[in-house]
Amino acid sequence: MPENNKGNKKNIILMFPGQGSQSAGMGLDFLETNNKYFNYLDTSSSIFGENLVDILKNKDEKGILIDRTQYSQILIYAVSAILNDYLFNDCNLNPADVKAVLGHSLGDYSALYSCGAFDFAKGAELVSFRGKLMAGVSGNFKDSSQDSNLHDSRQRQKETMMAAVLGSDIGTISEVLSNYSSSVFIANYNDYSQIVISGYADDVLKAGEELKTRGAKRVLPLKVNIASHCPLMREVSEELGVFIEKNISKFDELKMDFFSSTEVSKISSDMIRDVLVRQLTNPVKWVDSIEKALSEGANTFIEVGPGKVLSGLVKRIAVRTEREDVETYSTDSIEEIGNLKKYLEEKS
Repeated sequence: MPENNKGNKKNIILMFPGQGSQSAGMGLDFLETNNKYFNYLDTSSSIFGENLVDILKNKDEKGILIDRTQYSQILIYAVSAILNDYLFNDCNLNPADVKAVLGHSLGDYSALYSCGAFDFAKGAELVSFRGKLMAGVSGNFKDSSQDSNLHDSRQRQKETMMAAVLGSDIGTISEVLSNYSSSVFIANYNDYSQIVISGYADDVLKAGEELKTRGAKRVLPLKVNIASHCPLMREVSEELGVFIEKNISKFDELKMDFFSSTEVSKISSDMIRDVLVRQLTNPVKWVDSIEKALSEGANTFIEVGPGKVLSGLVKRIAVRTEREDVETYSTDSIEEIGNLKKYLEEKS
């Protein structure tokens, strides 16, 4: 077991959450006491074409929109970037202490912003396009894949979804999904007993019922009405790649190490476009990514953005790998931000 290196440099992992971590009014308590950061939402609103603050504040009952793909993605990105900059600008977070930065799915965009791959506005443009593009296929998905294993003679239009399978194992899940080889896929390896499946809604639900008869404790639909991280997103990923090529000739050099949780490796700036394109069709390998960070001596994990999902996953992975020195922090509330700020002040 690596010895406790709390006082050493390069032991912090920054983690950025993805779609599904959104919640009504997320970040408002922080913004009301740090209102200089509202300009990030003003910039995002201008790029997106709608007033996003109204959604966070539930003005005219617009808060319900936060669970729609196009809104949740841009808002999670904005809130995550705000909290990132608060930590670096106001809380003594030192880049020299950061071992790596990684995101979970959409969180890759916030992570890349944190690393300096692009400025906030350019990231908002990417996420705004990505969210609207993905929303265009959610609920009315057209499979136009040329892969014969995914394409039948009819043009299919079906609802898509993702669901978390709790309390099962990869062998059982793979065996059940072999009966749905063209319609349901493993999308996220989140921890040892939580795997997310993705695909056409009717088959995801059927597979979920089979998994429960095979011992899964629960199968929970996610707050995501798309089939991300699977081959059904191939056409979308290609369109995203075209957009990135047209709008970003070159990503900036990274100021901190960016670690891709789909590639399970560190990524240089010249690889970013291809990684973001492949990300939509490749599964998130969160367990492998956190295990690698732990094996390289990381012991402090900071979740930057709404929710505490990633922190919970890290805790369970740390227990399994017998790492008792691991600490996790989140930015999901004023109190938790205060605890994190105190830790960073003591560290500096």
